Amino acid sequence: MPVVFRRALPTVAVAVLSLALMTACSPQETPDDPDTGPNPTGEPTGEPAPSLSAQPTGTAIDATCDELVTADTLYVYNPNFVPIDPYTPREGSAAASALSYDGVACRWQNQTSGQNIDISAAELDEASLTALKNAAFEDSELVPTYGDEAYFSVEGEVGIAQVFQGPYWIVVESPAFFEPGDATEIVQSIIDGLAA
Repeated sequence: MPVVFRRALPTVAVAVLSLALMTACSPQETPDDPDTGPNPTGEPTGEPAPSLSAQPTGTAIDATCDELVTADTLYVYNPNFVPIDPYTPREGSAAASALSYDGVACRWQNQTSGQNIDISAAELDEASLTALKNAAFEDSELVPTYGDEAYFSVEGEVGIAQVFQGPYWIVVESPAFFEPGDATEIVQSIIDGLAA
């Protein structure tokens, strides 16, 4: 008479079913989306402004770098900073954008540390200013430190202040800025220079 293993089949079926349930209930890992993650290099992009869909309407700013950030202001801030002239902003930076809108871009360098302070200012139409404000709101922290509306962020090791004062978009950035208050004297000097 043949031997029948009737008890083995249910035991095997239960084991297979348990394994299937455990596999179905285990969390599945999904790969990171490179488009939504941080900048893999960790370096500042130098472009806090978005690419505006419509061509911005800029009004030429008739002011020199020395009129926007006076020698007295710079001396009080740190006498080691001297102007770099001529200064050609990096392509894609806020300063390059400001120049394309008939604005102003300037650089000063600390003769001891080699750190730069870059400033730019552009007078823009309301639609462009609104787009820039919206982008700043998403990417930076709103601060009450200066101007009508201002934002501050740190990209890599560079502190970036974006200031909206009337029709003006002002950007001040430097590795010397660790928090919003570090840029106060420079920003105020630019605001006063634009109002003059």
